[in-house]
Amino acid sequence: MTNLERLPHVEAELNYLVPMAERPRYYAYEPAPGEPRANMMHEAHTVPIHDMRPIQSEIGLDSVGFALVEQRSGVRDFWGDDEVRRVYYPEAERFIAEATSASRVFIFDHLQRRRVPGAVDRSRSGPRQQPATRVHGDHTAKSGPQRGPRPARRRRGGIAARAGPGDQYVAPDPRPAARCTARGM
Repeated sequence: MTNLERLPHVEAELNYLVPMAERPRYYAYEPAPGEPRANMMHEAHTVPIHDMRPIQSEIGLDSVGFALVEQRSGVRDFWGDDEVRRVYYPEAERFIAEATSASRVFIFDHLQRRRVPGAVDRSRSGPRQQPATRVHGDHTAKSGPQRGPRPARRRRGGIAARAGPGDQYVAPDPRPAARCTARGM
């Protein structure tokens, strides 16, 4: 693979979990009364985030755990849930099946996030979830298979995450979004 240091990049501050003795915990919604939302501390680190587009032909699911591929969509308003379900879900199902050789693709939900300054970060009744502010994994080996409809849970497979329209963030946010390979962890 190409030497990453030769690729264009930006420097950005990412928040990493500080080592701790107890098991890290975070409640995505309001915890029980008296329970803290999280028991974690984070520490900012400045790291390079490389533009992988120049070497996208060298990146693949089997070698690094993700692929950098392009898809055009017929969706005009990615904030419209009905249009996303009606137009984007079938597009994404076809695209993911083709990219992964999957015999069946289940899309069971989607999240739309945008940074709203001053808004509560996460609540059951409030605005949509804000983007995460720390480095994290969305699913574990245990939680991944528990997501989705029951028929999908009986089959082998994984979770595929897709970035927003054309990998462009629809609302300005000074925080970087990044992906890393299993080798990079």
